[in-house]
Amino acid sequence: MKKERFVSLRLKMTIGVILICFLIGLLAILLVSRIATNIVDKEYGDKAEQIAKAMVSVVDPKDVSELNDAVMNVWSEVGAENVVPSSEWGSDEWNAYMANYEGIEDLPTFVKVRDLFREYQDIFNVDCIYVINYKTSLKQGIYVIDGAPDEDACPPGCVDSFEDGIWPDEENPVVPATITNEEVYGWLVTAGYPIVYEGKILGCMCVDISMNDIKDKERSYTISTAIAMIILALAMIILALLYVSVSIIRPVALLSNTAKNYCSENNDVVHHAFEKLQINTHDEIQELLSSMKQMESDMNSNITTLVDTKVALKETEDKANTLQALAVKDSLTGIRNKTAYDHEVGKIEADLADGFNEFGLAMVDLNFLKRTNDTYGHEKGNISIRRLCMLVCEIFEHSPVFRIGGDEFIVILKNRDYRNVDSLIDDFNKHLTDVQNDDTLEPWEKISAAIGYAKFDKKIDSTVDDVFKRADKAMYDRKVAMKAERKD
Repeated sequence: MKKERFVSLRLKMTIGVILICFLIGLLAILLVSRIATNIVDKEYGDKAEQIAKAMVSVVDPKDVSELNDAVMNVWSEVGAENVVPSSEWGSDEWNAYMANYEGIEDLPTFVKVRDLFREYQDIFNVDCIYVINYKTSLKQGIYVIDGAPDEDACPPGCVDSFEDGIWPDEENPVVPATITNEEVYGWLVTAGYPIVYEGKILGCMCVDISMNDIKDKERSYTISTAIAMIILALAMIILALLYVSVSIIRPVALLSNTAKNYCSENNDVVHHAFEKLQINTHDEIQELLSSMKQMESDMNSNITTLVDTKVALKETEDKANTLQALAVKDSLTGIRNKTAYDHEVGKIEADLADGFNEFGLAMVDLNFLKRTNDTYGHEKGNISIRRLCMLVCEIFEHSPVFRIGGDEFIVILKNRDYRNVDSLIDDFNKHLTDVQNDDTLEPWEKISAAIGYAKFDKKIDSTVDDVFKRADKAMYDRKVAMKAERKD
């Protein structure tokens, strides 16, 4: 017998303590990081929304209306389907498209509003304040004016095409604070608030705030926290291992070594080893030692009785197992018999009461058994029965098979066999056809059988016996059809 690998309690406890400390530290790091992220994101998001609202109250909506009309008139003339999105920035097509908006940036109103935006960008210390006219149904956002520096500003008429994201619509014209991390701009929080003039929504006053610096600080904070947590976890591991070693490992090792030497040649050690031990841990280990001392005192007087009882119980158990196996085993084929089938039916009936109804029965009946017995003898008939049994078990390998009569078998269809029963029956019949056409086989080896099945249908079946009757009828119908084929 292969010796099982020994893993010491010390190693198990060490691994357990390390894992627990590691998980606690990891959860703490994740929690601290998440809290810090949520606080930063919330603060910057609120700030962006507040600035967007403030800018709506600062800017003159009449000026924005004038610029919006100038931009959107050109956009309408060009046609939404002909715009060149900002993703094509710098291309000849994009430059040609943007040429339609020439002159808008020279308008006094444009210069006035842009300078106002840039002034408040410095006051609020934000990256960009701009106005966009969103056409959500067209998935386009048209820039009206951008207060960013000239080299970074989106010119009036510049179009951003979008597929995903949180964008305003007619029912909710507010752009909630949205945090993105893009390759060009890095971490950015954006919020927008509608600009209304004479009852008409002109567009959204949007604010972009860079979060790159705060994200770097957040990352540094997370790393510092992780290092501190690791140091703390190491300290906890060392202290925990020391405590475990003193209070658990050493007493258990003492008990283990004493138990190993219990059957040594020294009779005094064998019979008084636990009595000599002194463990004062005031816990289950001390109680275990007390129990072992009591066991030691009773061992010699009871050992013979215990051994005899164990032998008798083993013999009784072996006999019971043998009788039980014989009671449900078919002696001819080695598969389960009618008694085993009845027991399985009882379990299925209990499952039906609990709502389980995915099962079926397949009936198999050997043809010409009487003719084989009369012509070649019962031993040859038994060969036919065993060959059919092997075929049924091979085809329905995922379902239990029972011999319930001399030439009758039944399969309880389950799982894969239940779902693929039609193809399995085709395989069964094809195999029988191949056997019939095999001239190398003896007559009693050329087995023929009829098979029929039925699946449980809660609309017409209430018991397993209902399914049995329908399967039996299907098998009988198959037998009749096979007989008609032979006559033809």
